[in-house]
Amino acid sequence: MKLFRSTILFATSILALAVTPLHAQTTSNYPDKPIKIVVPYAPGGFTDILARLLSQKLSDQLKQPVIVENKPGASTIIGAESVARAKPDGYTLLMAVTTTLSSNPHLFSKLPYKLADFKPVALAGLTPFVLVANPSVPANNVQELVSYAQTHPGKLSTATLGNGSSTHLVLSMFRSATDVNIIDVPYRGASLALSDLVAGHVDLFFDALSTSLPHLQAGRLKAIALASEERQETAPSVPTFHESGTPEMLAYSWYGLLAPAGTPDHIVEILNKTVNEALASPEIQERFRAEGAEARMISSQAFGELIEAHSKTWGDIITALNIKLD
Repeated sequence: MKLFRSTILFATSILALAVTPLHAQTTSNYPDKPIKIVVPYAPGGFTDILARLLSQKLSDQLKQPVIVENKPGASTIIGAESVARAKPDGYTLLMAVTTTLSSNPHLFSKLPYKLADFKPVALAGLTPFVLVANPSVPANNVQELVSYAQTHPGKLSTATLGNGSSTHLVLSMFRSATDVNIIDVPYRGASLALSDLVAGHVDLFFDALSTSLPHLQAGRLKAIALASEERQETAPSVPTFHESGTPEMLAYSWYGLLAPAGTPDHIVEILNKTVNEALASPEIQERFRAEGAEARMISSQAFGELIEAHSKTWGDIITALNIKLD
């Protein structure tokens, strides 16, 4: 009987060694191989630049290569779906943007992913929208612009990136807040829109501050107002819509890392802590300021709440406009 009991105990110990360490090995040693960040855009844009800035910092801190892989197309859907279907082990991450989870779920009824397919990891940054104008526009602030638009209905034109795009939604927000009649001119890309704006073929554009900033600094465009709570260090002379009398005009593009649903909590905590440490570095802070972006160090839970808050904002506008892209 003693021999039988000893055999059972020995077998149980062997089973524990065979199972428990295997699970521990997959999580407690994290990371022990390269990490991949999927960017759902082509190389060269702000999302890609941000991912590459973070990848270097994360690689230095985690002592593992952090590789950026670009998977552009279909309004970020291709890249997002690939991560949603990836193994939830912390080695495949998505550099998501507002489009991915705050507007796409309201625009596409057959979206191949949902918010529940992801686990928020860390907010990387926020870029406020700025209303920029060609220098020929006879208005230098919100009040003058609204007055001109109301006395010249249909005279002003605004570039957007098409029906349901963030630029179109911010324009809709502005129309609702000010009751102005401004013509919407859709473009296939921000670079084309900005080129035509600089050339004077359109009058206005709601752009991310990060991409308009070089044109503002060079005097090729002028800024009407920022859709942020506070003025920005990189453009201190540009007032906010809030201080210009339209406080409902708050609109940001957010950028952040997401993991597949089911990724262990302690891996998310490691990544969140590491990203926040990277964002706090003087190098990243300086680069963010130069790009007109805000670095905010928050918890993964707070990031999830931010995604949901932005989803409600854009969802309400999309529902009111009855926009569907499929």
